[in-house]
Amino acid sequence: MGEFLLTYGRGLLATWRSEMVGPLVVFFLLLGLSLACRGWRSWTLRATWGVLATLVLLNFNLMMGPFLNPLQAIFSQGFEALTLPQVPASWWEGVPVWVIVVVGTVVKDFADYWNHRLMHLKLFWPIHSTHHSDPDVNPLTTYRVHELEGIVMGISYIVLLSWLNLPATAIGAVGFVLIAHNMYVHTNLDWGHGPLRLLIASPRYHRWHHADVPAAHGKNLANLIPLFDVAFGTYYCPGPCDAPLGAEGVPEHNPFKLALFPFVLWMRYLRE
Repeated sequence: MGEFLLTYGRGLLATWRSEMVGPLVVFFLLLGLSLACRGWRSWTLRATWGVLATLVLLNFNLMMGPFLNPLQAIFSQGFEALTLPQVPASWWEGVPVWVIVVVGTVVKDFADYWNHRLMHLKLFWPIHSTHHSDPDVNPLTTYRVHELEGIVMGISYIVLLSWLNLPATAIGAVGFVLIAHNMYVHTNLDWGHGPLRLLIASPRYHRWHHADVPAAHGKNLANLIPLFDVAFGTYYCPGPCDAPLGAEGVPEHNPFKLALFPFVLWMRYLRE
């Protein structure tokens, strides 16, 4: 038991370094940009508590990873056993890396759009509500997700994206681009991107996604390319967003309640 705990602790520390250092650096850079543009008074004590709650929840997810990741591995092995058609790995040989990254980014964002749309359905909303619990959206809100959402998303990527058979280096680059952009759109900036607003998601566009007003519920579901929302009727960005953020009835800054909230909400559904 002692050897297991030591190995687990070392693995957790290594994971913390690889998973946390980069996001925290980006968080402080984007936070500084936001404060420079909107003023120091735009940051509140409630926002500080929100960041701390997100960090606790993120570390809880990292701790649970070694126990829950095998579920994805089992699913992946079962899916591979189906031997469904895939793009041959040799097909990508000679293709410029930037082309592979662009293709991978667009295809993954298309998959993310439908994943996100799924998460806003009643059955899956209890999982996704954790992400919408933050009333002071900031770059670190990107990581305010429930561990169950990570599992569902991971399994969906196996089904929706594994057929591409992208090179590992390209997958890493796609992940970096999308995570960095996701932190950017959660920044408290009223930037709309002008003529590029339908090609590259802006903080204004994504802020409406987090707005707690009926007109914005279930809207702006694309992570990177708002054209997907335009194509499927979920685009909503009438201008600067001054609406309250968050989700009614969802715990705000209590990471322990947030970890349990999906199960609480599912129990409510069963009693209805």
